[in-house]
Amino acid sequence: MEKFNCDACGLCCRHINRSDWLEDFDSGNGVCKYLNTETNLCKIYDTRPDICSVERAYKKYFSDRYSEEEFLRINYEACEILKREKKLFDEMYEREKNLL
Repeated sequence: MEKFNCDACGLCCRHINRSDWLEDFDSGNGVCKYLNTETNLCKIYDTRPDICSVERAYKKYFSDRYSEEEFLRINYEACEILKREKKLFDEMYEREKNLL
């Protein structure tokens, strides 16, 4: 499988409440309890669960439902949605801050 190119922005780990697969890792606010929020890096990266690795998750859970290409596309699309949402939120926050 082609490797998923992650830029380590941490957005997926800050929104795990959007996935039932990750509910056991939620620290109570939608953020993964293993995310170092200062560095956006996983504290258990080398031993992270299979569901947290796009390549391993595909092989273990999703290869019977999607082609590799389709699964990568879905993950890239989800990543882009999180980035667009963050950009919109940041822009809205700046506008509101400037009004005060």
